[in-house]
Amino acid sequence: MEKGLLTPITELILEENQNLMLAFPVTGLKEVDVYTFRVFRLYPLHRTYDSEFTEIDSAGSIDFNYLGADGIGEGSNILEVYERFPFRILHYGVGVSPGEAWLYKAQPPDIAQTGFGYEIEAPKVGDKRDYVPGSLSPLDQPTRLTESVVFHKVTAHYGIYNASSRKFRPSLRVLGGGYDCIQIVDEDFINLILAGVKPCRIITVGGLRLFTYDVPDVWRSPVRVSIETILAAMRRKK
Repeated sequence: MEKGLLTPITELILEENQNLMLAFPVTGLKEVDVYTFRVFRLYPLHRTYDSEFTEIDSAGSIDFNYLGADGIGEGSNILEVYERFPFRILHYGVGVSPGEAWLYKAQPPDIAQTGFGYEIEAPKVGDKRDYVPGSLSPLDQPTRLTESVVFHKVTAHYGIYNASSRKFRPSLRVLGGGYDCIQIVDEDFINLILAGVKPCRIITVGGLRLFTYDVPDVWRSPVRVSIETILAAMRRKK
């Protein structure tokens, strides 16, 4: 069994020849579309940011922006997968320092993640909800709380808030793997995964709100399953 939300991200990164299933909720959370892959090659994904940041005043923030080569919002987006790599998937967590730094995520970039319902406004950087403090996903050991996947046509943006009474320069660490994948389209094999016969890491993409997600044009059509089927499979995984 997994340790829950504080599971180190390093325990969730796949190895070559392991399976990954991405689930996208549709039709009012009654069904999900699943895309299934096998990791053909694994690359390290490890980026750190410290001196790239300016200091943030107490109660100050950096609004949602991309993780660039030279800092947040600077240079090329390191979490953007280019069109020429349609079967590359980045799977990672984000570690934060100091512990009073609050991390916010937006995926798609214009949609802040929220654990609340449709009627509740999505959190803004600094709101006291739906953030991950550095104390729960520390720099040296990012946790499942910040687990994310990105691929061509889907990236993620981040924001930081200073919840301390002092000025500090935040640090971030992106840790995980880049997978070159082969898509699995054999429905019999996919059904074996859903039945718990074949091991697989299942990840739902995005937040609880429903949005239209784009996937690479060359991905084969998904398999649509009931929410009960995917939930049962997720209970059985690991």
